[in-house]
Amino acid sequence: RFAVSVGYWKDPYIQYFVRQAKERKAPEINRGNNYVKMLTNPGFVCVPGYYARVHGVSYLIEAFLRKTECNCQIVNLGAGMDTLFWRLKDENLLPRKYFEVDFPMIVARKIHNIKSKPPLSKPIMESHSGDSLLIDSHSLDSSRYSIVGADLRFPSDLEEKLKKHNLDVHLPTLLVAECVLVYMTPQQSASLLKWAASTFPVAMVINYEQVNMRDRFGQIMIENLQRRQCNLAGVELCSSLDSQRERLLLNGWENARAIDMMKVYSFLPQADVRRIEALEFLDEKELFEQLMQHYCICWASKDSSNL
Repeated sequence: RFAVSVGYWKDPYIQYFVRQAKERKAPEINRGNNYVKMLTNPGFVCVPGYYARVHGVSYLIEAFLRKTECNCQIVNLGAGMDTLFWRLKDENLLPRKYFEVDFPMIVARKIHNIKSKPPLSKPIMESHSGDSLLIDSHSLDSSRYSIVGADLRFPSDLEEKLKKHNLDVHLPTLLVAECVLVYMTPQQSASLLKWAASTFPVAMVINYEQVNMRDRFGQIMIENLQRRQCNLAGVELCSSLDSQRERLLLNGWENARAIDMMKVYSFLPQADVRRIEALEFLDEKELFEQLMQHYCICWASKDSSNL
């Protein structure tokens, strides 16, 4: 929310989910992935990249939506307080159905915010058709948007709940996971990826998380997270871009790519990069690059219809 308030990108909905931070965030947080404080302060919690992450992931999502002409569905895994549904509606890019999945406690909090804030509930009602909208403490289901409380470590339970909310396995399906798989054991994330690859004939998965975690910089990141009782159960799969690609290919996906966030940053429209670089002073360019090389975006596809 701080990055939005400074002007890195526009998101009129985040204010309804996240309180404005009292302290000023470092520019490395807003542009990339901040471990500046972490390197000197063992208690600092790492904060994943914002600007490059949001634009990099959005680029792939929009490409999928345009390729399918929005005749598809999106399943946002571990969605938290994400605002993508509302932003896509504003851009007239809503898929046939947009699903979000997270732990029931997170889902309950999000549903409470939606019910109590008209700028969030109104777009859901505007896009809804058919029977009355279904809503309880741990799920919400409209014709275009659903939130499901489920544990991603149990794919069969996840599938059952999604199908109750009209998941269509025959539609082209995009699955999005941002800083989610790394918190699962390799066996658990493999089960989830295998389930997705075997369930949808035409599908794409986008994964954003850590990479190059075996070098000294990566080890410092892990150690400081552990001091905060934050365990990256799947970090062994984040050793390299190759290990990220192999994980996808070994679990049923036909094609897979992975690039680090420094490369993503270099691919973004340079006029906008110059604009955001003028927003806040950043003197540690070398450190910024090092931070960005420890996160990546991976994507994989399975395409029976040569889409």
